[in-house]
Amino acid sequence: MAELSLQKVSAQMLVPVSDDDQMFIRQLKTGQVIRAEFRKTRNPHFHRKFFALLKLGFDHFEPQPCQMEGTDQWFTPEKNFDEFRRWVTVKAGFYDVIGYPDGGVRVRARSLKFASMSQEAFEQLYSTAVDVLLQFVLHPGRGWSRLKVESLVERIINFA
Repeated sequence: MAELSLQKVSAQMLVPVSDDDQMFIRQLKTGQVIRAEFRKTRNPHFHRKFFALLKLGFDHFEPQPCQMEGTDQWFTPEKNFDEFRRWVTVKAGFYDVIGYPDGGVRVRARSLKFASMSQEAFEQLYSTAVDVLLQFVLHPGRGWSRLKVESLVERIINFA
């Protein structure tokens, strides 16, 4: 079973939204019938805008060398986009707190899937994510501002 997002582009045409959606469609054999339940989702353009924002932040993020706790060993952490996305989402306040049998807790980023978050919540996530990136990555002291970030994000999605 697969979840698929499609966008209406003309009176009788739906096209896959993401690369995963396109791959699923490509794997279907001509004439193969699939069954689906449909529901309206949030704005796919805004989804691309959010990921352009994340890409902008990720491109300017450089992990800092740090010392492993309890040792004299230093290392530079791996730069990973998925972890960066989760970190921004948590810092923006969109997370769930999960409890474990040993009493421990973990904070997990909420899903960004179209069906998991309303358009209004996604717009709030975007706005707060800009603030997070300005605080931790795109520092105003280095010439960054909300206006500059928004302008670059628009440029990124218009070239994509």
